[in-house]
Amino acid sequence: MHVWLPLAAMALVAWSLQRLLSKIALKTLTTAKFYLLSATISLFVYLPYLLFHPPAASELLPALGLACLMAVTFWVTTEAIRRGPLGVVSPVTALSPALTAALAIGLIGERPGWLAYAGIAIAPAGVALLSAPGGKTDVEKPGWMALAIASLVLQGLGAFVAKLVVTPAGPSALLLMGAGVQVLVGLALAPPWRWTLQELSGRPALYTVFAYSIAGIATIGYLSALASGPAAVVVPLVSTSPALAGILGVVLLKERLRRRQLAGLLVALVGAALLAGEG
Repeated sequence: MHVWLPLAAMALVAWSLQRLLSKIALKTLTTAKFYLLSATISLFVYLPYLLFHPPAASELLPALGLACLMAVTFWVTTEAIRRGPLGVVSPVTALSPALTAALAIGLIGERPGWLAYAGIAIAPAGVALLSAPGGKTDVEKPGWMALAIASLVLQGLGAFVAKLVVTPAGPSALLLMGAGVQVLVGLALAPPWRWTLQELSGRPALYTVFAYSIAGIATIGYLSALASGPAAVVVPLVSTSPALAGILGVVLLKERLRRRQLAGLLVALVGAALLAGEG
């Protein structure tokens, strides 16, 4: 088994849980406050890794460019999750690996095995089934589908650029610049004087702390896997986390999905299994 596979699998599970807890927290916290809190937590989680693996100065500028793209992507994805049903928004955004895999195969010449090609084809098909209109869900706010599609494109492009930026140096520069940019943007959008003590001590804040402590560790694993493994396999494998998040949304948040969407969950997970088999 390649060393990058367990790292990618860890990110898959952690990000599934993160999306569920984020949906719960966003029922109380605004997107701006959630954005700042999650970025601050991530930065603290990254610090021990950065102390042992400091980035080189030459890596910071390209990482800064990608970090700005990541900051926009995070905002768009968070707002889509806040406005729409988790069981639909998450699977729509999970179509992004098809774009990443196509770029990796077409532009940098990656040639995964036949299992990976099958997984690349099957996982997005399952996600497409999941994104079909479902039954009644929580009250939805306008624009969530447009935001979900924008997130899809931004994530697909960002993951491909991340492959170029983190290889072969490792993820340190991207971790530092990514979290740093998000903290600065978050401070501008939700400065400290707009917060109340209840917002920092209530359950939404605790959910955010727990979710992004785990997700921060998973991000280190994901970027490390991306640095050493093929993007055409790593990205589609990890991106099936929205399918798991969709299951959690149905089971724990009581969101309703049609049979076609439930079938999509199974198809997406079969795609993940094929990608894991390639590893």
